[in-house]
Amino acid sequence: MIIANWKMNGTSENVRTWIEQVSNNIDFKPEKVCVFCPPACYLEFARDLIRNHKSQIKLGSQIINSSHDRALTGGLSAAMLRDIDTDFVLIGHSEQRSHLREDSRAITSKITSAIEENLRVVFCIGEDSDVKKKNETQKFLSEQLEVLKNISLESIVIAYEPIWAIGSGQVATREYIEEIHKFVKNHCQKFHYSEDDISVVYGGSVKLENCEEIISSNFVDGLLIGGASLDPGIFSSIYNLS
Repeated sequence: MIIANWKMNGTSENVRTWIEQVSNNIDFKPEKVCVFCPPACYLEFARDLIRNHKSQIKLGSQIINSSHDRALTGGLSAAMLRDIDTDFVLIGHSEQRSHLREDSRAITSKITSAIEENLRVVFCIGEDSDVKKKNETQKFLSEQLEVLKNISLESIVIAYEPIWAIGSGQVATREYIEEIHKFVKNHCQKFHYSEDDISVVYGGSVKLENCEEIISSNFVDGLLIGGASLDPGIFSSIYNLS
């Protein structure tokens, strides 16, 4: 799975160009799903373009609100996302955790709401530099993973994004990524799932220059790409090389 997370970037013309070029330039593989997560205001526009191009790109939302927050001004529910044929949704991203102060209870509610509407969840976890320096990464991640304890992993893709690497230009070594991904998969097996049920993708300053090395690991099941995904040519190359 290769995911483009645009964050708060782009215009309608950028979305149009991206979908056209990516649809024409990547060699779609059934086992390597291509997911596009534009800003929420462009979701329906992107959906229509994907349909018009008969593209195999899957649509993903960067945000979702719990079904319990029905009176929330500006909210975006799972039912709304399903209504416009959204396939995936990002939940638990470090920026959402930080800026919106999302705790485990809120994240669990969002995941449950998404699954009830048959959305697939990209559940983000990751540690900051202080946690890493203290050698407490595995303890920190195990606490974040607890929200999955009673949730079917059939609808979940876990995205490991070390906070210290996001947008910083710093990239975790292949050995470090393998160690953490292996830990995540082993930890989730404690929830009575087999390793085959657990998909873990990597994000954190993924670029054209490092994508092949990262994805070559047997423990990495895909990529979550931020800034590098804005350029359709670069994203297409990363997809084709991965």
